[in-house]
Amino acid sequence: MAKSSNKLLMIAIIVTIGGLLFGVNTAVVNGSLSFIVRDWGINDWTQGFISSALTLAAAFGAIFGGSISDSIGRKKTLRIIAWIFLIGALGCALAPNVGVLIAARFFLGLAVGSASAVIPIYLAEVSTPSQRGKMVGLNQVMIVGGQFLAFLLNAILGNVFYDNAGTWRLMMGVAAIPAVIMIIGMTKVMESPKWLVKQGKLQDAVQIIKGIYSNEEMQQAEIHELQALQQNKQGEKSAMGKIPGWAYKVLVIGCLLGIIQQFVGINAMMYYSTNILEKFGFGEQAALIFNVLNGVICVLASFVGMSIIDKMGRKKLENLGLIFCAVALVLVAVLSVVLAGQSYTPYVLLVLIFVYIFAFQGALGPCTWVLISEIFPAKYRGKFTGIATFVLWMANFCVGLFVPVLINQVGINAIFYGFAGCAVLGMIVVNTMVPETKGKTLEEIENYFAGERDASTSAAS
Repeated sequence: MAKSSNKLLMIAIIVTIGGLLFGVNTAVVNGSLSFIVRDWGINDWTQGFISSALTLAAAFGAIFGGSISDSIGRKKTLRIIAWIFLIGALGCALAPNVGVLIAARFFLGLAVGSASAVIPIYLAEVSTPSQRGKMVGLNQVMIVGGQFLAFLLNAILGNVFYDNAGTWRLMMGVAAIPAVIMIIGMTKVMESPKWLVKQGKLQDAVQIIKGIYSNEEMQQAEIHELQALQQNKQGEKSAMGKIPGWAYKVLVIGCLLGIIQQFVGINAMMYYSTNILEKFGFGEQAALIFNVLNGVICVLASFVGMSIIDKMGRKKLENLGLIFCAVALVLVAVLSVVLAGQSYTPYVLLVLIFVYIFAFQGALGPCTWVLISEIFPAKYRGKFTGIATFVLWMANFCVGLFVPVLINQVGINAIFYGFAGCAVLGMIVVNTMVPETKGKTLEEIENYFAGERDASTSAAS
């Protein structure tokens, strides 16, 4: 990040507060739900609705958010998202009944899904090729940082105000604070220059580039890319209503990347860690320790991933993550049988689970978001990113919905073998369909998929 201008870093931090809110609002139910049960006496189905309303809404938020950002701009869309985060957090904290709480969680989900689609697009469009991985990766750091913050605050508030059943309102309402900071901060954020070029406003885009980058060499490189983008836009005018076949292929690749990320099983661990650990011999108290350690490991792994993604490359890092995830999952399943009955077995399995989580958060997590943010053609970037992120969230929803059933039907080890198998399928997809995008401009990536390929961007690289 040393070559990044202070202005770019400030913009990235403000925008990725949306990622922080993404993390906080997805993780907050982990500790607050037990207080809601105590306060209102709700049943299991209602608990499920409270938890999953956000995930389901996020899928639709992603698809609409991406398209809206193509129409009104990335900055305006992000400002709307910030306001939804604020209203949703206050709605949860002040909810008079379960129906309003579920509606507020659904409303929040629209912001979470939109943020997951629009923030990576914006960061990819304002960054240079050499910085793009770090900048989009910063959003992953903020997401897992938000999850860790939720775990930590829930643990503190839950212990300090344990006797107050209404403590869940404070847990959910805390998210209003970063939402206000984001709303204020967005007044300092500039519109995406690449979006402006698509609107025929090249000179406005050039002025923004000059405002973001103090280095003249970076300015000229970015301005050159904007000029190339304008030429492409003019060449596309004769085929405005037709999406070429190669673009659909790229959309399929983006959707597959989202499915792979989720079907490797990370959110089974995030949502059902208590059940999984109990199956492997831990008590309920271990789940609390797991959540804290899990949060720390996720943040550290995301920092590592953000630091090396522009050096190692997306493809190599994604492959490495898939390999480690697959091996760790298989070892957990095998050793839980081979070492059954040994006093140290749960701890061996816990270490392997942490290896799996580190591999995911340091590789698969950031690589998927970076690739989705950069492979789609400029003309359809918002719409296609929204569709791919919609598919990702629906895969997330399926994992959350079916894993509890599968744990009882086929057992936790069979599920881990299944996740490992999905990791192997993921390696096949990555190595046969995905090019290395490290150091490439968004224009060069688009030209590769459109058929103007060079050897350094081949799928086999």
